[in-house]
This record gives sequence, C-alpha cells and structure tokens, in this order.
Amino acid sequence: MRIMYDALNARNILRKERRPVLVAGYVDRIRLAPWTDADWALFPDALKVRIVKKASTNDGHVLDVEPGDAAPGQAPGWAEMRRRSGFAHPCVYCNRSTWPKVKAAFAAQQVEPPLYWIATATGKPEIPAGAIAAQYLLDVPPGIDISVVADYWPGVDDAPPAPLSVEPGVEIMERITVTPPNAGSNTVRLNLSGSSGAAVVVRPRIDGSGVSKPMWVGNIFAWGSDRTGIGHNPKSEPGYDDRLTSHRRFALPGAVWADLEYSASEPFEIDVVG
Repeated sequence: MRIMYDALNARNILRKERRPVLVAGYVDRIRLAPWTDADWALFPDALKVRIVKKASTNDGHVLDVEPGDAAPGQAPGWAEMRRRSGFAHPCVYCNRSTWPKVKAAFAAQQVEPPLYWIATATGKPEIPAGAIAAQYLLDVPPGIDISVVADYWPGVDDAPPAPLSVEPGVEIMERITVTPPNAGSNTVRLNLSGSSGAAVVVRPRIDGSGVSKPMWVGNIFAWGSDRTGIGHNPKSEPGYDDRLTSHRRFALPGAVWADLEYSASEPFEIDVVG
C-alpha cells in the first residue's frame, strides 16, 4: 500500500512531505479555488489524483460526495458521464456513513459501481473491503489529509504491478516501492530472511504500452546474521550490465539485510524473496 496526501492548499503537502508518491487536489470550484497548474507542478514525480466537487464536471478521477459538494444520488450520473467520455474507472470519495447511500444510488439507477475512496478517520492505515483507498488521518497540520492507497489504482496508475511470481518453493516476503530522492546515485536498505534462497527482484515500472524507463543497479552490500559482510558486487561480475529495462533477480543467500545502490528517475518496486 502507498500513502497519498490531499489538501486545499497544495503547498501544505510540501511542508509535510517533499517527495510524495501520490497527491490529490481539486480541479473545479464551488466556493474554494481549485488547484492551479502551478500547484500541480509542485509535484513533478508524484502520481496525481484529480478530484471534482460538482457532478456536472466532466473531468477528474474522483467525485467528492459530501455536504456542500456532490450528493449521493448525483454520483451515478457523473460516473456514467466519465465513462462515456472515455475514462473507464471513475471513483467516488465519501465517508463511511455515506457509503451505503452511494451504493444504493448506483443500484437504484442500475449503474455499474465505481471505485471507492472512503474517509474512515480511524488513524489506522487500513483500506475497507470494497475500496481502493482510505483517508485515515484528517486535518493533519499544516492542513492536509492522509490516505492509504492500494498498490494499483486503475485509471491513476499506468499499468498493474507485475504479478508476485518467483521460482517454485521460494516465498515472497514483501514488495516495497522505492521513490528516488533524485536521479543520481542512491542507496536503499533491505531486510531479508537470511535463508539460502534470500534474494531481491528489482522491477522497473512498465507503462501501459509495455515500455519502462531504464534504471541502474550497482553494488549490493549484504550482511549475515553474525553481522559479517557476505558481499555481493554485481559490478565485479564479468559482463555485468548495470542498466535495467525489465525485472532482474539478485541472489543474496544468507543475507539478513543489504544496501542496494541504484539510480532511477521514477519510482520502482523491489520484491524481497526467500
């Protein structure tokens, strides 16, 4: 899962997180001004979720259903309008108590249900069953809301993540998303199992046309449970190509943690297996 920030004032997000993975902002007006192009440009590396307040606005990924914005009964018409315009995955934002009313409106109007982004305000980064995202922290200083988002959001992400498949008998421990702080050389620390099958799979993101931006993987410095370096230096291997355009597996038998050197211009995934 990933973290997303939204705010009426886009600059408030930067006061909390300089390089967010996901941001959400408004694109139409009822009372308050929407985000400007300059506001969106504050987040060049982030995935951007566009929210509309009015059900008559044929734009956006998400319709905001709450008092003062769209009503539950207006949501099905907006979703149909967005689908007719070519956007296949409309999403409705509402709080947990309003959710049944929105679902009932779609059923009554015989409209295909949308995706749901639910405001839970539980303080726990958990997504309710049937939702794609959950806003679990509200009014966080200096004036932002924080949501947890599924690893793949249709209509927002370019393509679904690669399936969690590895060699038979090898278990995936976790998949993490790495957001580079810059396009230069960086390092990410990984926790591994210490087993003989410990490994990492580095996965550059592939867009909807099947193309990925290249990234580079340099040395991988690994340690065992006795705090002894077990070493792994791919760059010392004859013929090693540090440029990746698709996923690549690096075996790290016996490693309990490792520092992986990389250079990338956009987020990518790493599977920790073992």
